[in-house]
Amino acid sequence: MTATTDTAMRERVTALMDDLANHRVYGNEYFRILRDDPWTGPVYDFHRANFFHRTEGTVKGIAHVCAQAAAHDDRDTLVLFSHILNEETGDGRAEHCHEVLMEHAHNHYGEAEFGLTPLTVRESRESELVIPETVEYRDRTLDLLTANYHRMLGVAMALESHADPMLQTCRTAFRKARKNLPEKAFVDTVEVYFNVHVGDEGVEERHAADARQCVVNNCRTDADLAEVTLGAQQTLDIQLTMWTAMAKAVAAR
Repeated sequence: MTATTDTAMRERVTALMDDLANHRVYGNEYFRILRDDPWTGPVYDFHRANFFHRTEGTVKGIAHVCAQAAAHDDRDTLVLFSHILNEETGDGRAEHCHEVLMEHAHNHYGEAEFGLTPLTVRESRESELVIPETVEYRDRTLDLLTANYHRMLGVAMALESHADPMLQTCRTAFRKARKNLPEKAFVDTVEVYFNVHVGDEGVEERHAADARQCVVNNCRTDADLAEVTLGAQQTLDIQLTMWTAMAKAVAAR
């Protein structure tokens, strides 16, 4: 690829990222509900089950990206995503694994604020509260991740870009509905899960930037860009479908 062609491709990739940043998923109705409407016990129970099932695939997806990057001799992507994987799995400390923090935070909050029985991430797979659209989100994301290398990179970029606004919105919901937990206990046992992602260090923002860089590094042809685009757009589309369905389910409760 010549320097001129390389510059043109980078501009096209940048344009794609700009388009994705304006996707309707970022203004979805469920996010509005989280920001504006304090939880009731049943609504929080519903949110927890679906959020657990939705998010349980995160580490598995990142591990798949790492494995595929190694198989494709893509050292830069392997280095960047292995760093992300290390952070998600607690930097070698099981108790700091983000899934453990998520489970503990949601259950401690649910018990303290609403008297709910704890739920494990594994149990959420069988929960009757998980709606079909959440299951479909997991299934379709897996299909897209395993289709081909460039489509996988598009999926990873979309997921990492979506993570920061999603977690910030969820943190707002937790803060808004807190009544029983003292502030320090809330910060130390609940908000800690969100703060390791969207705190002052901007971890999720860095993850998103790393994922975008991996796309830039690997887009060399029209076919490459087409697969990245398909993976990214469909990932955000199915996520929007899930959030929209969750909003409708909450409205019906």
